[in-house]
Parts: sequence; structure tokens; C-alpha cells
Amino acid sequence: MKNIRLYLFACIAMLMLTACPNDSDSEQGIIPDPETYTQNITMPSNASERVVTLNQLRSSITSVENSAPWLVVEPEGSRMVKLRTTDNITKIERKCNVTITASMRDNVTKVILSVTQQGNSEGTEIDDLHNSQTDKPAYRRQ
Repeated sequence: MKNIRLYLFACIAMLMLTACPNDSDSEQGIIPDPETYTQNITMPSNASERVVTLNQLRSSITSVENSAPWLVVEPEGSRMVKLRTTDNITKIERKCNVTITASMRDNVTKVILSVTQQGNSEGTEIDDLHNSQTDKPAYRRQ
């Protein structure tokens, strides 16, 4: 009797596994790993604009992640973005990463723009103020 029950449960389990339709990952709530690409962009030290084409994307842009206050990123069409920078008044170049995502059903593509804005050759560095050799005080009381 034990063998019959065991055999019966095994048959039911096999039927249940073979009878289930083969659902796609997205229907099951599983998000596939995105294809990720990196693109380096160099911007001049003055305020400027540049349109970048993202040929790696297979669908329209769905999100843009940017945390740099000196850089504005706006989608321009389905596979292009406009980069707009403010003046970099320091000698130090500044860098940030912008993540652009395009997703459609099971296809997720990400492009990471590594944006570098050049430093200004006539700019100032905070350390310059501390390294100056002068007898005059940095400020004067009134």
C-alpha cells in the first residue's frame, strides 16, 4: 500500500511539472540581467551642450539617472540624449556617471556615460589660497 501511494504521488508530481506552460521570465516577475555598455564623453570647461547618440540601445529610453548638479541630461528622441554643463571655474576636472536605461519586455539595455568636464586653465583651487606667500591677512576687520 505504501508503494502504491508513493508511486501515485510521484505520477501526480510529474504530471503537474509537465503540464505547466513554459512562462517567460517577465511573466514570472524575473527581470533579466541588462546588457551594459560604457561610453566616455569629454566636455569643455565652459558651459556647453552636446547631443550623444546611443546606438547600443535596442528600444526607447525609459530612465536617466544623474546625480551631478553641474550636468543636465535630457532625452532627445528614442536613442539620443542632450548633455548640458555649467561653467567649471576650477582647475580640477570633474567626473560623473550617468546611467541610461532602455527596456522593452525581456530586453533591458543600460548605457553608462562616463562624463568628464575639463578644468579651467585660469581657474582657482582652494589650496591656492592657503599656499600663497603673502604678508597680508586673508581678511580685514572693519
